[in-house]
Amino acid sequence: MSLIDAIYTRQSVDRVDSISVESQAEFCKREAMGENIKIYTDKGYSGKNTDRPAFQEMMADIRAGKIQRVIVYRLDRISRSVLDFASVVDVFQRHNVDFVSTMEKFDTGTPIGKAMLMIVMIFAQLERETIQQRVLDAYSSRSKRGFYMGGKVPYGFRLTETTIDGKKTKMYEVVPEEAAIIEQIFSMYAQPQTSLGDIVRWLNENQIKKSNGAPFSRPRIRDLVINPVYVRADYQLYEFYKAQGTVIENRPEDFIGINGAYLYSGNEKKRKTVSLQGHILVLAPHEGIISSDIWIKCRRKCLHNSKIAKPVKARATWLAGKMKCARCGYTLSAKVYHCKTKADNRYYLCNNKYHSGGCNFGSLDADIIDGLIFEEMRKKLEEFHTLSKQRQENYDLRVIKLKTRMEGIDQEINSLLDKIPLANGAVMEYINGRIASLDQEKRELHDEIVKLAEAPNDSLDEVTGYLENWEQISMNDKITVVDSLIESVIVSQEKISINWKI
Repeated sequence: MSLIDAIYTRQSVDRVDSISVESQAEFCKREAMGENIKIYTDKGYSGKNTDRPAFQEMMADIRAGKIQRVIVYRLDRISRSVLDFASVVDVFQRHNVDFVSTMEKFDTGTPIGKAMLMIVMIFAQLERETIQQRVLDAYSSRSKRGFYMGGKVPYGFRLTETTIDGKKTKMYEVVPEEAAIIEQIFSMYAQPQTSLGDIVRWLNENQIKKSNGAPFSRPRIRDLVINPVYVRADYQLYEFYKAQGTVIENRPEDFIGINGAYLYSGNEKKRKTVSLQGHILVLAPHEGIISSDIWIKCRRKCLHNSKIAKPVKARATWLAGKMKCARCGYTLSAKVYHCKTKADNRYYLCNNKYHSGGCNFGSLDADIIDGLIFEEMRKKLEEFHTLSKQRQENYDLRVIKLKTRMEGIDQEINSLLDKIPLANGAVMEYINGRIASLDQEKRELHDEIVKLAEAPNDSLDEVTGYLENWEQISMNDKITVVDSLIESVIVSQEKISINWKI
């Protein structure tokens, strides 16, 4: 079968100043090679896209290998969109079809024609990237304003209509019966020794399934407990994300302990399950379910999983998950070595010891280490109680001073507002600048009051009672006490360093 030259003609409307499809065909025939020609004509179709019957027939013949050249009167007969034109020419190239435009002297069968094609493709790529950037910018702008951006609705919520900045969108609405399950999951996982597997087993035993009827899995529970859509975002959550290097779109005073939040991927390559650095946090319009202190406990438990002890049922030490190797950062585990002739021995070993190129931490006598840390806990509580009364007095005095200053700011702002009706241009500029400055100072004072209110709770009498009866309480109670006092213990052969929560 011999290949044909295809002539494509298009005319949007019949006008005196537009060239007819018949005239276009006559011009194109001069460029044809031989008599084996087929004319494809679209009359009354715009060039804004390629959705035209004759054009689509021609493209089908090209893909079927029937055409060797496509000839047009002018480039815009194919399409007025550079991007569409580039896509069409790409099909031509893949099927070894030359392209000729009679008016522009454009022939991809010649070196100059190929060079012109490259220029067209460059502009097409520019247009493509510009469109992509516009889409990304629009997505970023809408996401940062709290718009619903699609995706699977998290367990515990359903979608409802809402309006943000005068534009219709959707938001999450709490499903009460599922919210109760969410609260139970977070409450369980916040306990130091509860694992994701424990939660999955509890859900299965109680025949609790996902919204689609499928059973929960460990990865699904992990994704659930790290998702900020569930948290009631307050200033404590703001400080948590800020400390993690997250980009926070909302102001600190917007975190009032009501709304949930969205977390979007930023420019960092690290996954959100591993690191929060560089990712973007935005307050959402819906109400959260879980208090920030419980949510943060669960989130911390999931960060840097490779360096955190698995939440196994600790039997050998009440410091499970707290002991960190000073050499490599991995967790230390307590190992028990049974002896027939004497009492069992316990040692702390680095979990990185048996990995490829692992840590050469060695071992430490666990009884000695536990004794030293218990003594430090006792001293810390004595110190804490001694300072608590003085701290409370200083707190009360500082808060009174801050609130007094805020009242003074309110009075000055009201006074400035009263002067606005009589103000001229220069005075108005001063008033606006002064009000803005006062408003900023007031926000800073508010932030400081919030920080002071979040100082550690002085009510540690129960913990003190546990320490006094340490040998009589259970392993679980010991772990709970340690978790309330200690963030981590950095251990080397030479030194022990405790990072306290109080």
